[in-house]
Amino acid sequence: MAIKDGDFELVSYDPKTGRSVWRMYDGARYVYRTDYPVTNLVSENAAVRNSAERVWRGDWHRVASVPLNIFHEQLAPAIQQSDEGYISRWLNDGDNRAFRTKDGRV
Repeated sequence: MAIKDGDFELVSYDPKTGRSVWRMYDGARYVYRTDYPVTNLVSENAAVRNSAERVWRGDWHRVASVPLNIFHEQLAPAIQQSDEGYISRWLNDGDNRAFRTKDGRV
């Protein structure tokens, strides 16, 4: 029995991590999609953001918690290049703000 999500068919599911891999044949080749659950991470980030002190103290400040797949695909190259502007823009983008653990602009 095939599990479908629109035109995509489930290829594999890891119950430990919640990661699921889907594929769709577009007429010429297979297109793959990988889904990662982020609901718990977003909820945890919101809780940390809501309970964070308004004034930072010390040298280290956690400003975001991002899933590793997104980090490696979108942020690691910018960190390697010391591109703090890109990281700041990425964290302040509307869709990515859920990964923030600190209010305000970074």
